[in-house]
Amino acid sequence: METPALKLRRLMGPAVAVGCALGILSCSQPSERKNLATIQQIMDEAVDPGADGLWGSVGDIETATGPEHKAPHSDAEWAKDEAFARQLIEGAAQLEIQRPVGGNGHGALADASTPGIRTALQIEGDIKADPKRFAAAAERLRQGGLLAQAAIRKRDSTGLIEAGAAIDSACEACHSAYWYPRTPPLALP
Repeated sequence: METPALKLRRLMGPAVAVGCALGILSCSQPSERKNLATIQQIMDEAVDPGADGLWGSVGDIETATGPEHKAPHSDAEWAKDEAFARQLIEGAAQLEIQRPVGGNGHGALADASTPGIRTALQIEGDIKADPKRFAAAAERLRQGGLLAQAAIRKRDSTGLIEAGAAIDSACEACHSAYWYPRTPPLALP
């Protein structure tokens, strides 16, 4: 015969197990957020190197003998650009997930010593105020990377230059909205 105490333990066992599991899951979510790469880390490790690699691989440059069109020629050069595009696309996709900005104790933000550069807390405040706007900015960057990837797959250096312009535009728009100083533009002489 089952005593009331044994019956209670038998009935409560599954509830306690579920409660403990839920408690563990809810406790793990904040620590997972703490372990997310920061926006600054993603910029330093994926977006900047990917964009710089693409921008550096193609373009018109002025040499001592006149203008020269620089573009990938070999399969290896195109493959290197494909890797840069993939790195940029993946980095931009990661930026669409809410995460800390970085800096201010997590390593200095790029150009942190430039007068007027906004702090990580200011940037984070703007992102938290309208996370969809920041995610849309990251998506514009990802779309620029996808344009680059399509041009690379076609071996189209002109298309790669156009994609580079789209990437640059996405970067500048986002940096202007979140990172650059909020001061009036300087008057040109």
